[in-house]
Amino acid sequence: MTVKTRITLFIVGAGLVSSLFFSVVVFYELLEQPFKLLDTVLKEEAYRTTSMILKRQSTSESASLETVDRAMYAYWIEIYEQGINKVLYQSDLAKRVNLPPVKPRSRTIVKAVIPRGQIKPDQNRSQEVTFRVRTVLIELDGRSFVVQIARTIDSLEEEIWELVFGIVAGLIFSTLALIVISRFMAGKILQPIGRMKDLAQDISEKNLGQRIPPGEGRDEFSELARTINRMLDRLQYSFVRQRDFLFDTSHELKTPLTTMRLAVDEICTSDGENMPPFVRDNLLRLNSQVLRMERLVKDLLNLSSLETLTGIDPKPVQITELLSSLAEEYKFLADAQNIKMDIRLPMRLVIQGDGEKLHRAFSNILDNAVKYNVDGGQIELTCDQSAAELTVTVANTGPGVAEAEIPKVFDQFYRVEKSRSIPNGGSGLGLAIVKRIVELHGGVLKFECRQGAWTRVTASLPRRGDTTLP
Repeated sequence: MTVKTRITLFIVGAGLVSSLFFSVVVFYELLEQPFKLLDTVLKEEAYRTTSMILKRQSTSESASLETVDRAMYAYWIEIYEQGINKVLYQSDLAKRVNLPPVKPRSRTIVKAVIPRGQIKPDQNRSQEVTFRVRTVLIELDGRSFVVQIARTIDSLEEEIWELVFGIVAGLIFSTLALIVISRFMAGKILQPIGRMKDLAQDISEKNLGQRIPPGEGRDEFSELARTINRMLDRLQYSFVRQRDFLFDTSHELKTPLTTMRLAVDEICTSDGENMPPFVRDNLLRLNSQVLRMERLVKDLLNLSSLETLTGIDPKPVQITELLSSLAEEYKFLADAQNIKMDIRLPMRLVIQGDGEKLHRAFSNILDNAVKYNVDGGQIELTCDQSAAELTVTVANTGPGVAEAEIPKVFDQFYRVEKSRSIPNGGSGLGLAIVKRIVELHGGVLKFECRQGAWTRVTASLPRRGDTTLP
């Protein structure tokens, strides 16, 4: 899960919890107000109805209560006089619907099952009617009355459900809006991190001098940029020291090794016949090892010099002639191992590049193709071109490389089998040098292999600028 997603979820979660809490409080307040208002209306109607009943009784005991019944059509009401336990008045609705008694000064909600149409034409289909019931104690004219009054609240329930649906819809809409806004804000907050990531990806051992702009602020992102820059300073310093040490050491070893090899050659040539056989054999082995060290030092110097370069001075290079000349040179080594060379090169292939470096690169590839081949094997050297690039492919039979080892073949000092590389004089720098030369030309080097069968190295070089020979 990305940091952007985490921030979004955190903001949405916090906002949803806050909105839910606020909605519950608002819902409770909105729900309480209608019931308070209804309870007030029920109490007022209880007083008004009781007053009307007493007034009718004071004028005439036989007075009709039709007027009262019309006024109380929507109410369920029963009036008792305390001490007598006699029903003083019962509304028409109370005669048709039985509701349980409620304690004085109490209020509650009661559900009753009533056939449709008995109360009102739009009664709900479930035939279940909900009443708000309240019992009021009234003192009038020195007499005490208990009035239980109720009214249907089906319409109020519908309004409550509409309110619930509105709150839920509002929560859903606000959550969606919060997701969009928080994701946008998380992107804006993390934008400096994205720029740092892009710049850090471009920094490699070839351009360690590049730095991340820290900005003018003093926030956490600016401090992070400064910390990364300080780390790059230390890394660049260590890399330069290592490269200089490798170059200086190789350069210092070159002359002593050459002197040692020449001295051993002179001893073997001038006094070789008078030496004991074991002395001569040891000198020859010493000469072989010195020669191998010379080649290693030479490769180190070449690689170090290539690492310091940032580009080349391109000139027209006749690739067909270069590859043909190299093939002729290695044909003698191939013939010694009965290796057949199949060369297919188009005429007059020309690219812009450094002829000396390209000669070294393709020489290393062909050298590996001969060394790591088998007796009676085969080498194929082909070249193709298009309007955009030129591709040189060298394929050979041989033991190959395990699939897991292929990504490491371009690493410095990497050798698949050290025991096999030592007699062949391998240093593990050949393909590293080739890769660096191809990169300096803006090309791509590809290594393919099937272990125990074949190996193929492909160098793709761009055809840029003028490709005509002077």
